[in-house]
Amino acid sequence: MLSLIRFIIFGFLIYLVYRLAKWIILSPGIKGRDMPEHQVSDAQGEDLAEDPYCHIYVPMSQAHKATIDGQDLYFCSEKCSDKYISEHSTKKA
Repeated sequence: MLSLIRFIIFGFLIYLVYRLAKWIILSPGIKGRDMPEHQVSDAQGEDLAEDPYCHIYVPMSQAHKATIDGQDLYFCSEKCSDKYISEHSTKKA
């Protein structure tokens, strides 16, 4: 029984070392892997705007812009914009 527990623990440790090594090796290249090359280079050096609903930073050229109470706000998507507007209007009422 003790040898089975040691075998399971040893296997788990090997798995953790494998995942850690994979993360260390692949992590520098992960950024921008999902975006096409032209979108990555276009966003470099561009001003970022923080989405006031989900607090994600988005390049201003790709952000969904909405004017609320005379203030320009930038959102990551139209869905976040709609949610923010609906929550903002219920707070005022």
